[in-house]
Amino acid sequence: MFLGLDLGTTNVKALVVDRAGNIVAAGAAPVDRQCTPDGGVEQDLEQIWRAACQAIRDAVGGTAAPGCAGVPDRVAIEAIGVSSQGGALQLLDTALRPLGPVVNWMDGRGRPFDESLRDRFGEPFFAEHVGCRTCLITPGQILRLRRQSPEVFKQVAALGYVGDVIVGRLCGRRAHDATSLSIAFLYNPSLGRADPELLRVLEIREEMLPDLIPADEPAGTLRPEAAEATGLRAGIPVSPAVHDQYAASLGVGAVHEGDVSLGTGTAWAMTANSTRLGVPIAPMGIVCQHPVRGLFGQMLSMVNGGSTIQWAGRLTGRRLAREDVDAALTAVPPGSDGLRFWPHLVRLAGSEAGTQGGRIAGITLAHGPDHLLRAAVEGLACELARHFQALAGGGHAVRRVLLSGGAASSRVTPQILADVTGQPVAAVSEPAVSAFGAALLARAMVDPDAGLAHLAERLALPRETFLPGLHAALYHELLGEYLAGLR
Repeated sequence: MFLGLDLGTTNVKALVVDRAGNIVAAGAAPVDRQCTPDGGVEQDLEQIWRAACQAIRDAVGGTAAPGCAGVPDRVAIEAIGVSSQGGALQLLDTALRPLGPVVNWMDGRGRPFDESLRDRFGEPFFAEHVGCRTCLITPGQILRLRRQSPEVFKQVAALGYVGDVIVGRLCGRRAHDATSLSIAFLYNPSLGRADPELLRVLEIREEMLPDLIPADEPAGTLRPEAAEATGLRAGIPVSPAVHDQYAASLGVGAVHEGDVSLGTGTAWAMTANSTRLGVPIAPMGIVCQHPVRGLFGQMLSMVNGGSTIQWAGRLTGRRLAREDVDAALTAVPPGSDGLRFWPHLVRLAGSEAGTQGGRIAGITLAHGPDHLLRAAVEGLACELARHFQALAGGGHAVRRVLLSGGAASSRVTPQILADVTGQPVAAVSEPAVSAFGAALLARAMVDPDAGLAHLAERLALPRETFLPGLHAALYHELLGEYLAGLR
């Protein structure tokens, strides 16, 4: 048995997975976020640690996953894999105790400092040094904390993130992989280490950071104190912390060149695989070494996604469950009877589309709430296809989409995505794909000769594949209208 732990922003999840890839038990515990009046978003590391211990105890205590009987008595967990939210900064003192709260990746207080860095060095510098042209998280927060809390910063002996700090409490060694350091915008993908020049600018020594090791190599073994807190056996291997988007790509089986892992949460986010290290194809793209050796990932956010569908429901006075969304989508023909939607309802600095906000075109008295919802989903599919075209233009052809999140449980949305993008879409309805990917990391540590890619294929979660169908030609024309409307 193997345990996958996912340290999410709002929930910590734990899955127990057997050697055949079956999920046999699950546990979960919530964590809070505190928002400050000046745009801050903070969390309590001690609460996250307690939630991690609780989720693990629930899982190994036999809390059954749906349709499963739970963990059999006397079956030992062989290893732990760890997936984590990215860029959640924790300052640590000489005893590795927290100095203040976790600065969550959604915290906006570092943005002015990030912008000053971009103005000072320019986008080409950051594309070369951290694999992203405009997005920064850790650098701005370090500069902010150094200026606003100098007395606290004088006590800083180490910089950590939620994932590596929890790994440290489990096994005694703070460690993470390239994907975790990349989303903190300190990782130089060409050098395979933290960028020395940026560290000098920030006045940070590399030894202050967590140890950087491959995702499938053990960070250490479970300490007796952690074993007592979690109900596990001491001495089992613990993985380094891996960014949850990359853990999800393992969980859905996106482990080959041309695979795209697409998570459809509030914001739709994708990780596109390539066998070569390229440049970021969009201002908000992030390039990094993939946990699978020989692969590189390009992580992109569409910014908009599930929030657009929720907005359409609110606008029409409906609270939409998945079944309601599918019913509404099937009530309207492909093309939404001429209604067109550009779903740029959330805009971030550096996004090259939707600078004028979202738009609706072609609306008539004949259109109703279901038309708006279908047009919104079709618009999201067109925006996804636009990202795929940008990837292809950068030499990263898309060959397959592996879908997770809310849209993966739909019977209609995956077909729309396949028709609009012209790519096969494999929908994985299991919600805890990052925790499952972490369990695959655990298995890879115990069976290193098997290889992550092979394990992800052989132990794949159930999925349903949707191929481009009868309406692909119609959607090809709609996509042309959509792209023309962005010019």
